[in-house]
Amino acid sequence: MEEGSLNRAAARLRVSQPTLTRQLQAIEQELGAPLFERGSHGVLPTGLAHHLRESMTPVIGAYDRAWAELTAHAHGRQSQIRVGYLGLSAARFLTPVVGQFREIHPDVRLWLFDQTPGEQLQALRKGDLDLALIGQEGAMAGDDFYQQRVARIGVIAVLAAGHPLAEKDTISLSELSTEGFIVPAESAVPGRKLWIQQLCRKAGFSPQWVGETDSVTDTFARIAAEQAVSLLPDYLLQTAPPGITLMRLSDRCAFWDFTLLRQRGRLAPACRDLIRLIAETAKAS
Repeated sequence: MEEGSLNRAAARLRVSQPTLTRQLQAIEQELGAPLFERGSHGVLPTGLAHHLRESMTPVIGAYDRAWAELTAHAHGRQSQIRVGYLGLSAARFLTPVVGQFREIHPDVRLWLFDQTPGEQLQALRKGDLDLALIGQEGAMAGDDFYQQRVARIGVIAVLAAGHPLAEKDTISLSELSTEGFIVPAESAVPGRKLWIQQLCRKAGFSPQWVGETDSVTDTFARIAAEQAVSLLPDYLLQTAPPGITLMRLSDRCAFWDFTLLRQRGRLAPACRDLIRLIAETAKAS
């Protein structure tokens, strides 16, 4: 319509005039009404054509912007990185690198999402995250994503403050063999129950399950109220609320892998630098 001529429009679109005519006729047939009036005066747009242009201009603009972003991403340029993380792990592994990353890539926006492992896996599968700092539970993703162990850290036992074992400096897993275990629900932390079960079996016993929770806060509350126990990665060591004691385990087999998952495909430089900074920070901590 801007060109005022099918010949000029065809030249602008780099197609032949007959090809453009056939495409217009196909659109008119699908709409069920003409877009142009053709006669001795030439070809002039109808009211429907003007309405079509008004309606489709923002759609085409959005398409062009999306295509430009996709092309940039395909060539290793990113405008944003979406990162899921375990809330209480951020202070140790993620927060320290944000400033460094912004100095290297000031034009890349970091979107950070505090999510449970279950939420991170779901978001990765939907394509809503680029990276997930998920921990041991990343193994539940199988081969769906690239996996990288960022750090191997210790394990702590969670006890009620008045528990007899709370007087010790460290304890072994075998000392928990008669205790009732609280475990996060599989929907929130997939694989955590299996991990605890495997650790306990290495220590010579099977855990007795007494309840499931939806969050770390709920886990602490249930343990304090029911005199139960649980196992957690040791990045939580400094976060014990009143009524709870956190104790290191002495067992060499007791460790927790802090794992990074990322989408498959070419790794953009900005994403590579963020992963490198997180890994370096984890190694130094």
